[in-house]
Amino acid sequence: MPLFKIPILKIKLMSKQEIELTYPREEVANWYISKSVNDQLLENIHDLRSQKISIMGGCGQVGSHIIAKLYELSFPVDNLYINDNLSLGKRENLPEPLRDRVDTRNHLEYSQNPTHTPDIIVFVGGRSSAPHFENLNTVMEEIEMWKATLEWCVDKKIRLIFASTSSLCKQLPSVETQRVWPASLYELTKLMMEEMAIQQALCNGLVVQICRFFSVYGVTEQHKNNFGNLYTQILWHAIQGTPFEVWGQPNHFAPGEQTRDIIFAPEVSRAILHLLTLPAPRPRPDDISALTYNIGQGKPVSIREMAKQIEALLPSGMKPILAEAKVPRQMNNYVVHTWGDPQKLIRTGFLPVFTDHRENLKFIIHALLSENDWYWQIVENIRQKTAKV
Repeated sequence: MPLFKIPILKIKLMSKQEIELTYPREEVANWYISKSVNDQLLENIHDLRSQKISIMGGCGQVGSHIIAKLYELSFPVDNLYINDNLSLGKRENLPEPLRDRVDTRNHLEYSQNPTHTPDIIVFVGGRSSAPHFENLNTVMEEIEMWKATLEWCVDKKIRLIFASTSSLCKQLPSVETQRVWPASLYELTKLMMEEMAIQQALCNGLVVQICRFFSVYGVTEQHKNNFGNLYTQILWHAIQGTPFEVWGQPNHFAPGEQTRDIIFAPEVSRAILHLLTLPAPRPRPDDISALTYNIGQGKPVSIREMAKQIEALLPSGMKPILAEAKVPRQMNNYVVHTWGDPQKLIRTGFLPVFTDHRENLKFIIHALLSENDWYWQIVENIRQKTAKV
């Protein structure tokens, strides 16, 4: 049995005609297009076009945004491999020309019996949150899959970049050199994955980069339902007119007081692709600092502040309804605050461009109200423009 059961959130959105927005759709579209087409990282990222890249977990939230960003940057479709068994993701999260190109085997089968040899693997798959881990057997299933992935990368000299988690980071603000430790089975799994990859880098020459994701929100999240980002969950509930639970713990923190270091999914995609343009890291037993990066914005926002920002973007009368509740008893070691220092990433030359959460939310709202059709039109528009660069 899972640690606890969460009811599925049925997202039924109103039409554009039913919600009068003060920020025109065309204006928001041009905002996103301009940032993407004029991205200072564009030239370096274009150097990846000659590489064959496999995205494991490609139909999930982060994976689909990475694929969308590659697609926007006119990455050759034939050089892109997508693996996702669709247990936590869905094809509709991908640009339409890629939806029939998904290898739906599980990650273990995919790694043990590959049908191709990529130059790069971006691993953003597997069980993605604490409630997905029931016991140590679940942990070992993930680790067996990870073992096969690492062996494949070492054998074929494949560069690997993968998603760990900010939940490991107990000291705030978190920097990459601080000691981390697991307080849940999910965190245990991610820490074991990090350590196995580091050992393979030191002993077998694995080229690897570890990314500790902070709280990622974006357009392709609806498939996650109650596992979606708190930011977007508040938005979904506000549009529906249904209450959103904000948790608290007596004598610990008030409901809605908890904070998240939040970052827009296209920014995460840019960070991943930027890291892949850097020279291969060369760790030593006495210095592995080149391997791990925080992927966050470095500016935590409280849950109640998120609700205020969303309220300001929706029409009058469509106010988020917050219902105070205690953290479920089954939820052990609930993470109250996340806050990561992203300066190490920035010092490599990475320049954040999606830093205004309100502007990012405007984009998400228009995408939701069009059932993402508008979003995919923008992605196609950018691809046509960047193909000429």
